[in-house]
Amino acid sequence: MLSSSVTVVIGISQPVSSPQYRRSFTALAVIIALTLFLYKAELAAVDQFTLQLGTLVGQEWSAESVRLKLRWRDRESGFFTLSAARFTHAALPFPLLSPTIECSQGVVNDHMVNCEQGLLKLTNPLLDNAEFPLQFSWEKETQRFHLVLEQIKLTQGQLNLRVTGTAQAWKLNLIGRKLSLQRLPKPLAALHITPPQIAMAGQIDIDLNLAGGSELVSADWQLRFRQLEFSDHAGSFVGEGLSGNWRGDLRFLQNGYRGTARVLLERGAVLTPFLYIEPERSGVKLSLAYRLDKAVSKLVFDQLEYQEQDVITLTAAGRIDLAPTLRVVQLKVRSLPLEPGKVFSRYLQPVLAGEFFEALNLDGRIRFELEQDSVLKLKLEIDELNIRQGVDGENFQLAGVQGELFWSTGASVSRSRLRWREGTLLQRIKLGPAEATLILKGTEIGLEEPFSLPLLDGTLRAERFSITQTDAGPKVDFQGYLTPISMELISQTLGWPPLAGQLSGMVPGATYENGLLQLRGVTLVRIFDGDILLRNLRLGDLFGPLPLLQTDIELKSLDLETLTSRFSFGKITGRLEGRIKGLRLEQWRPVEFDAWFATPEKDPGPHRISQKAVDNISNLGGVGVSGALSRSFLRIFEEFGYDRLGVSCRLENGICHMGGIGSAKSGYYLVKGVGLPRIDIIGFNRKTDWGVLVEKLQQISEGGTPVVE
Repeated sequence: MLSSSVTVVIGISQPVSSPQYRRSFTALAVIIALTLFLYKAELAAVDQFTLQLGTLVGQEWSAESVRLKLRWRDRESGFFTLSAARFTHAALPFPLLSPTIECSQGVVNDHMVNCEQGLLKLTNPLLDNAEFPLQFSWEKETQRFHLVLEQIKLTQGQLNLRVTGTAQAWKLNLIGRKLSLQRLPKPLAALHITPPQIAMAGQIDIDLNLAGGSELVSADWQLRFRQLEFSDHAGSFVGEGLSGNWRGDLRFLQNGYRGTARVLLERGAVLTPFLYIEPERSGVKLSLAYRLDKAVSKLVFDQLEYQEQDVITLTAAGRIDLAPTLRVVQLKVRSLPLEPGKVFSRYLQPVLAGEFFEALNLDGRIRFELEQDSVLKLKLEIDELNIRQGVDGENFQLAGVQGELFWSTGASVSRSRLRWREGTLLQRIKLGPAEATLILKGTEIGLEEPFSLPLLDGTLRAERFSITQTDAGPKVDFQGYLTPISMELISQTLGWPPLAGQLSGMVPGATYENGLLQLRGVTLVRIFDGDILLRNLRLGDLFGPLPLLQTDIELKSLDLETLTSRFSFGKITGRLEGRIKGLRLEQWRPVEFDAWFATPEKDPGPHRISQKAVDNISNLGGVGVSGALSRSFLRIFEEFGYDRLGVSCRLENGICHMGGIGSAKSGYYLVKGVGLPRIDIIGFNRKTDWGVLVEKLQQISEGGTPVVE
């Protein structure tokens, strides 16, 4: 049989606009129709021909320089090639250049066109390869089509695509394996999508099924990710070693879509400025049932659940506007009863800066509800919460905390009530049971009514107390007073030598901000039947490793008998006044001050000093005793009269620059005697090592005799 070849040139001047050809497979259908027309004509004896169709234009597509070449093996099967210089479609983000379909094993007749073994070639910026295997078929009578594309290389992975059905009812299946997220910016740019400003790495597998007709009817998917990593430029949002999966489905309703989604995070860690997530054992699970309107502008989720087994379970419902801007219209979040210690240590503690939070421990049970509409509201139910701050609670503890807290950004909010059974401060100071009525609104927490806290055998009364959150951190404001507390109980609690009398005080105003505690005005402390006034008090890094205290102190009319009666230093009667200017304590140890203490000028007395006090003062070193009688003779007297006593010390660089109440021969008076037998105590050293002086004073206070070198 002699072969013959025919070349036919056909021009189509009008767009193909029949409804039969308005979908993405229209170009192929038009060409196939022309082929069948020629086949049924008198060209049946021709075993090869070429169609040069020029430009084909549809409603949403166009193909330039279209060329079809056919070669029959018999009346139905053969080889054909379909090519174009350029193909554009409204659904494509870019034109396809030189697309070519080569079918080496096909069937063409008046009922169908089928390609069992083909190859698609095209040049595009999206894919990593320019050709891949192709199978397709089309039935004329039913208009059913079947398309399979395999080995599509994308971001160093591979896609396989299968599409079946008709224009009115089609199904699509997409399988992707080992797709690299690190390579994702390239195809996104090709699709004219601005890549997120986030560095990403890792691999994903995807299985996607779509079904529809003129519109999408249903979808379901499964996405698996392995060793996923991401980070923004600032390093505020970071993910490392993430592995898990995302499953979901979507169904078309009359006015929109209904779907579900389930995310399982099995391994890895996520760090944000607000919380830290690191799944253990069964992982972190998120499930969602939602509805979308037809325009995909409004999202309603009827049920959302977040769960980490044995740690936290949250449920939520709400409405979100997706367009024109993202906005939470309504939201309700509820927790099941949870252990705050687990949630705090796993989710919050890693992102909260500062040693305060590092040493904060919680246990008990809490439950919360969060609502947002025009305002944001929070309800927190607390049951038997125990709070410890510091190593083993060395800074403070509260036990048996219970209550209900209500917070809102609105103008009105319910009263909050908080109570506890007991507590401790600095491990030793006992706090009694108390209850506070609070208002929590916006960025401020404040007392609704005065609050009383039992403290040892007294009470700390807060007339005003508030905490305001600022950009720099929390700001605390306080005003109140302390009712009398037994000094004997204080000294016993703190392990001091026993003291007599009572301690009380008044704080006109105190603030705590940026880790700095400051007292406003003059703070009054009543102790030893006198007054101690604190001015310019500043205390930084209170709960940190390097606390720093600075203040000026004034002493007024302290009773020396009350002060010394419980010390082994020796008994002294009379009053004492003084000042400590520029006191500076680092880690609660004095490093700098200018101090002066003395008998008041008009103190009526009586002024008596015991033999033991004389011995201890004179045994400090560098001190001498002079009088009208010999030292040995003075031993028979229990106490002596004195006119005035006093001492000064200016501490600089570990050296105490000392002085007394007046100049004496070669020294200064520490005690100026009066009457008979008269005794004067004179100091000779103008400079004394502060550490040595403190050590000797400690020996005296403990009842020993200082070692004089």
